[in-house]
Amino acid sequence: MTPLLERRGRGRPDKGKEVSPGGSEIHRHKDPKKRAWTPPAAVGVFAEEVCSRFEELFPERETFVYHEIVSDLVHIDVNVMRPGPEDDCFVIFTTGMSDLPMTLPDDLKDRDDLRYAELFMFLPRSWNPGGPGTLGSEMRHEDSWPIEAIKFLARFPHEYGTWLCGGHTIPNGEGYEPILEGSEMSGFLLLHFGEDYEIDAKDGRRVTAYMVAPVTRAETEYKLEYGTDALVERFVERDVQLVTDMYRGSAV
Repeated sequence: MTPLLERRGRGRPDKGKEVSPGGSEIHRHKDPKKRAWTPPAAVGVFAEEVCSRFEELFPERETFVYHEIVSDLVHIDVNVMRPGPEDDCFVIFTTGMSDLPMTLPDDLKDRDDLRYAELFMFLPRSWNPGGPGTLGSEMRHEDSWPIEAIKFLARFPHEYGTWLCGGHTIPNGEGYEPILEGSEMSGFLLLHFGEDYEIDAKDGRRVTAYMVAPVTRAETEYKLEYGTDALVERFVERDVQLVTDMYRGSAV
């Protein structure tokens, strides 16, 4: 399915751009032109610093990595932090998305702090991620989808020549296809949690980690109508948790 990228509006949109009632610019991305496989020019540029920050935020956790075997454009690894005895969730995060800068729109060309990003998710203790050496083909889709989704999103801005940031929503295709059978979740919302998730690298560049939250079609459309802040308020009112629940009811 062709993904749609919607971003929160910043000021008055350029004439001719598609804009939602809530002021968000809507970007429709066609499948990229066919090109030759392109090996990554660099691997793990900020991986050590990103891993160190997550180890500080979530200490004393057993961690293993799903290493990408064959990479195109960027080498995306998914780091899995198992819950400790008193923790209620897994934490997964990417490294490699920040190996290349994202392509910012013209009105944000000077925002170097937005060029580099990684992604993370909170997943319930009931999730079964397997372990080191496990192949995606050996996992049930109910367990493998977070790995597949976060890798797709991490590669998305580089493959489509665009960018991702807090407040962006990415529906699962134009038809809002369910991510899992029996689930209303049909897209993703990116959230920015503040300075703790901003990593200032030794070379002066900033890498920001954004949380990936599955959302329903109604929630995505509500966000388009009223904005990200309004949707977050509905999440708070309905006590939607940060730990992913693919079978929760819609907050809208």
